[in-house]
Amino acid sequence: MRAPAGLIAVGSLTLALAASGCGHPAPDAGAATLQDTAAVRLERLTNLDVRVADVAWKLALANADLCPVNRLRAGWTLQSAGQYGAALRPLAEARYGLAGDLPGILAAPPGSPAAEAGLAPGDLILSVNGQALAEGQAAAVESYDGLQANAATLDGALARGPATLTVRRAGAVRELTVRPVLACAWPTQIEVTGTFRSRTDGRHIFISDGMANLAQNEDELAFVLAHELAHAVLEHRTQPDVTGVRGGLNWALSMRRGLSLGAEADADRLGLFLLARAGFDPARSVEFLTRYEAVSGAGGPQINAGGVYESASGRLRTLQPVLADIAERTASGRALIP
Repeated sequence: MRAPAGLIAVGSLTLALAASGCGHPAPDAGAATLQDTAAVRLERLTNLDVRVADVAWKLALANADLCPVNRLRAGWTLQSAGQYGAALRPLAEARYGLAGDLPGILAAPPGSPAAEAGLAPGDLILSVNGQALAEGQAAAVESYDGLQANAATLDGALARGPATLTVRRAGAVRELTVRPVLACAWPTQIEVTGTFRSRTDGRHIFISDGMANLAQNEDELAFVLAHELAHAVLEHRTQPDVTGVRGGLNWALSMRRGLSLGAEADADRLGLFLLARAGFDPARSVEFLTRYEAVSGAGGPQINAGGVYESASGRLRTLQPVLADIAERTASGRALIP
């Protein structure tokens, strides 16, 4: 699901959440170009959602054995008509067959249970295991609440194992069975703010559209998302309602748990391991951080809720021995577990 940030302007909820963010703080990257047509904005958002969903799913699946909390997940990204503002809602409804708060498939990453079940963008989920989902009332303003409630119903069904969905596609209704698999418990959402920011709140991983667009390939995007996943794995942010199965090799992590002044550096280090385990190239982090430093203009270290945050150049120096360690482990066949 895309986070409730508003599709053009930054909403007050997003500002409040971002203020407590832990990752990659940076100056405003500029608001979305208002001259863009609604169709162009929707296309850009859709493409970004799909791109982020694919990388996030690979990370969550490949690192389930290290995550302290895993859940049975389908791997999809959901959306609803109700979450869109007035400018984009008619276009989203027409393109994806959306209706009110009913969850529609926005992304079904290749190889995910959602994709394996035959789900694809444009599918609208009407019910799960015979339980109808709530369409809600037509709203004059965008709202995330209805979609969130339906997503919770779907998550509850998936937690019990294979789930039968009633799905509408291009006017035709059919049933599909989704067989979820264990993956790291934290779904990823995009915040449409125009800033350079990523963070985790202990329930979700968030990445701003500006930060996602700054990454020029999947490896660079994986670096940003893996940093936030590392915060979750090291339990820098925990929430009591995020429960599930502990990964079988979580005990093997030698890194410290819990929030500390070194939390950001620890997340950088573990993040490189997490992305390498998912098949991404950790060396591309150098290119991303170099570009990030040029764009952000950030100087020396910063302090935020996650502790001391080094400058991009400082992070690059710190990560060089980590990259060498990963390369040596890979060459010798040693486990990628720091």
